[in-house]
Amino acid sequence: MKIVSDKSGVVKTAKPAKPAAKKRSEPREKNIKTGNKKALKIVLIVVLVIVATFFALGAYANGLDTIFPKVSMEGIALGGTTVEQAADKLSAADFGNDDDQELKVNLPAGLEMSVSAKEAGCYLNAPDAAVFVFDRCHGGNFFSNTAAYLRCLFGGLELSVGDGAMLDEDYLHSKVDEAAKQVQLALLESDLEIEDESVSIIKGASAAEIDAEDLYDVVKKALMDGSFMPINYDAVSVGDKVAEIDLQKLYDTVLEEPVNAKYDPETKAATESVNGRSFDMDEAQRLWDAAAVGDKVVIPLLITEPEISTDKLNSMLFAEVLSQKSTSLSGSSSARVNNITRAAAAINGTVLNPGEEFSYNGTVGERTASKGYQGAGAYSGGKVVTEIGGGICQVSSTLYYCTLYANLEITSRLCHMFGVSYLPAGLDATVSWPAPDFKFKNDSEYPIKIEAFVDTSSYVVTVRIHGSNPDGIRVEMTTETWSIPNGYGAVSYRWVYDKDGNLISKKEEDRSQYSYHTDDNDDPAPSASPSPSAEVSPSPSPSGTPTSPTPTPSTPVTPTPTPTTTTPPPTPTTPVDPTPPPPTPVDTPMDW
Repeated sequence: MKIVSDKSGVVKTAKPAKPAAKKRSEPREKNIKTGNKKALKIVLIVVLVIVATFFALGAYANGLDTIFPKVSMEGIALGGTTVEQAADKLSAADFGNDDDQELKVNLPAGLEMSVSAKEAGCYLNAPDAAVFVFDRCHGGNFFSNTAAYLRCLFGGLELSVGDGAMLDEDYLHSKVDEAAKQVQLALLESDLEIEDESVSIIKGASAAEIDAEDLYDVVKKALMDGSFMPINYDAVSVGDKVAEIDLQKLYDTVLEEPVNAKYDPETKAATESVNGRSFDMDEAQRLWDAAAVGDKVVIPLLITEPEISTDKLNSMLFAEVLSQKSTSLSGSSSARVNNITRAAAAINGTVLNPGEEFSYNGTVGERTASKGYQGAGAYSGGKVVTEIGGGICQVSSTLYYCTLYANLEITSRLCHMFGVSYLPAGLDATVSWPAPDFKFKNDSEYPIKIEAFVDTSSYVVTVRIHGSNPDGIRVEMTTETWSIPNGYGAVSYRWVYDKDGNLISKKEEDRSQYSYHTDDNDDPAPSASPSPSAEVSPSPSPSGTPTSPTPTPSTPVTPTPTPTTTTPPPTPTTPVDPTPPPPTPVDTPMDW
């Protein structure tokens, strides 16, 4: 504080000067915020561009009907090819042209083991390999397919047979275990003797063995690597003369499970059944302990007969008609009838042993002009087109209908896009090459044989399934339909009865959905035809007709004025003759 005086001499106190105000920092902060916003906008724009690019690329990749770029199978480049082109390219490179490949394993004692790559699930033919490669590209959802496309585009994808393998471990273990057993028998041949009722072994025999687990791993690796060079495998020594015995190992060596007889398509007769054999381990240990070194120990065998012996199977082989169905060819062109006749001939005579699966495409094969198939009407994408082999779906559908009544297990079936006139809704099965396919399994205890033919006199295609039905099982099928937008749905039920007409089981078999045909000249509907023929049954009809429950669709639907329920008619003793065909069949296109 200063004290000053003015001219008048008055003393005044001077106020201190105010400090200078700091320069404001607001403009700088504003510039920083503006810069941050611009950077954020740029990041957002970049992210949006990346996302948009990803979705655009994804839409492109997911819309392709070809294998992604830089994809190869066993060194054969398949990028940019369709499934059919890929199969041709693989076949031209001599990939998968054989029906099967075998892996040979040389074992001790001069024995050899052969492993079928096909039965082991480690063999792909050219068409199957092409489908597998395509599915690796397109088998996921939108995002996974897009990611796969990017990986292939920038890094490529090299596939091998092992990538597509579905190893049947049970088959491979059975082959290896049987081979190890046979080697063990051969190595002990001088000291071990197996007769019809006993097994004898010298106490103190030298021992060597096959390491079954190690052999399994060696064979598995070769199959997964696609290597079919012969393998040499040696036994492992486990000691010199010994007075002890591994009874469990001896038991495993001697053990033989009973084997049922089965049908041999080459001999057209039953194979030789095999009695099972084993022994009581406690009794064997007692006999061993009581014997001196160098003595022969005789162990009695326990014999088990198989459920189905050779004589029994021969007496029952294809003794009954499990099911017979016929569908009308009314309205079919000569080309269509030709195709149906060839497809029926292709499946005619097929025999399935218990547990074996039938594939329609695998049996009929690709329908080509070189095989005699002709161009006939077929529906594709809702339009009528001319396809080589058009009409062969009537054979697969009639077969499907027949297998239901034979009470066989359906493993793969799809309905048509449009309903067919020769069967009730819900009882058809569409096929195309290479997919979809129709498949079923013989889950009965006896072999079955398919008989299929075209009867030009009554103008029908007929399928019969021959087999054995000692329990007198009978099947009835019922169906119901309801309306949906632009079409209708159908549900089928399988009712299984015993020989006395008592209901054993009832299940929903399958659901189907069909579209209506458009009313224009470019897409005519198939002409109406008679109902399929009635079932030929090996057992009496049940005491009553089942009451079919109403299906419960996933969304509310409005039923047609009168829901259609197909109830099986009483079983006739002979097939019902269908209505005769019109004098001149018209060329009406049919759905596949």
